[in-house]
Amino acid sequence: MIRSTVLTLAGLIGLLPGLANAHPEDEILIRLLVGMESGKVTHIGESWTFDPTVSDWLIQSFDKNGDGAFTGDELAPLQDAAKQNSEGSFFYTRFWKGTQQLPDPQIYGFQATVKDGAVTMAFALALAQPEDPNDLRIEMYDPENLTGLVPVKSDPVVIRGLADGATCVPNVSVNQPDVHRGPDNIPIALTLACKG
Repeated sequence: MIRSTVLTLAGLIGLLPGLANAHPEDEILIRLLVGMESGKVTHIGESWTFDPTVSDWLIQSFDKNGDGAFTGDELAPLQDAAKQNSEGSFFYTRFWKGTQQLPDPQIYGFQATVKDGAVTMAFALALAQPEDPNDLRIEMYDPENLTGLVPVKSDPVVIRGLADGATCVPNVSVNQPDVHRGPDNIPIALTLACKG
């Protein structure tokens, strides 16, 4: 069964790193793209690369014509399955501004590729309104603790759209998932420290 989806825009699909260690049953390698405009975050791109077992299942289940690729009419059911299997979160992603959880973003640009037998899903999540990057916390987690969400080892966060002279440093915290769903054990949490 699908337990995750890939986060990223089209440009990130080609950046598939080696696998890292995972905790639960299935592993998804995560890469994030932070999209900014006028000094504010407008969207987050996500790229999810699945382990061999899940990749095989995805290809068998959703590549209906057997051509080893996901084409137009195969993408919508794949996106629906990814959303359904991340129930309790929005594609395993929550956005926070201080202590307030922001509404679910709008997904767009969903795509999926197969390279060397590994399936990568990529999409973008548009925030309802641009947000100050210093106020945001982006959390990724599986509420059922069945999927190991693992940031890629090299450049897990890419930032695009910074104004000239501006700087933005990502901080990715990785925690072991809490089987009892404790609030302090979100597997991946991204914060940003930006100036300019």
